[in-house]
Amino acid sequence: MLTRTLDATLLRFGFLRNKIDEAVSQDVVRSLKNIWVRYRGSVNPYIKKLSIGGIDSSYNHIEYRGFALYVVNTVSVVLDVKREEIVNGSVDVDVVTSPNLEHELSLLSMCMEIETMNKMINDVDIVLIDGSLTAMFFKLYKASIDDGYEILESRGINISKTLKELVYTIALNPRKVVFISKNSNSKDLLGLVKGDIYYFERYTEFVSGFTKPIDLANSQHLGMASIARLFKQYTKKLTGLDVSIMLTYVRFEDFSRVYRIEFASDSVDEAIDRVKYVVDSLSDVIVSGYPYPLIRAHNLAKISNSDVERVAILLGISKDPRTRESFLR
Repeated sequence: MLTRTLDATLLRFGFLRNKIDEAVSQDVVRSLKNIWVRYRGSVNPYIKKLSIGGIDSSYNHIEYRGFALYVVNTVSVVLDVKREEIVNGSVDVDVVTSPNLEHELSLLSMCMEIETMNKMINDVDIVLIDGSLTAMFFKLYKASIDDGYEILESRGINISKTLKELVYTIALNPRKVVFISKNSNSKDLLGLVKGDIYYFERYTEFVSGFTKPIDLANSQHLGMASIARLFKQYTKKLTGLDVSIMLTYVRFEDFSRVYRIEFASDSVDEAIDRVKYVVDSLSDVIVSGYPYPLIRAHNLAKISNSDVERVAILLGISKDPRTRESFLR
């Protein structure tokens, strides 16, 4: 089928290249520059440095015929006020049978991240979490309505309770918790052909800064706006607080990548000051344009295929029949 695939690509070459080489009008470029706030973060030498924590998780698995082996890691990395590193983590390994393995492992890793966040929230000034707040909230919200999560139930995890813990922590500590996404295809600000991040990386002259924050309830993507409004309603009912999810895109250093940042706030008016506070607070822990605690947490948490293979060898099941045998690869 490779030959037919290449033929189909050649037939659609012009159409596909036009989508890739999208022509952006001058009006759009001006709009992008109006949204972009040039800002270079800095640490005030007369103010005590803040402690910064980063949380990331990873999972991997091998599916055998009739069962699966999985490994889930969650890692927290804290840089204290003296910039000394403190690393903690948790690991879950098991042999299971689940019809929704990938989905359950994704939920399990989220639950472990939330547990880690709650353990460290009172010990650090800022907690950085790899990923999206809206995605985490909505995934847990949908899962709380469903049944049959065998892996989570065997771990004694109540998704509804975990969801409430997430919302409580976010609502009561809005200045502490920040979600950072390395990749995003969302079209919340611009609503153009490609995701917002594509345009901000190319048409903001590669200078450090951020986009003017918006309440995600006003997103141009109707699905995202609905999730943001649901979060606000759920939070109000649970805590009595009016808290919204704010969105901004940030480039921490000149000529580096742009990242999507989500955080909770009860006021759009204070959102720009909040972004500046985060950028300033992180300015001395940015490495190659990205916060060091998240770089370190990611590298420690990731689980390669060879890592899972080592666990399988240790358990003596490395040669057991798998769902995809060699002749199917």
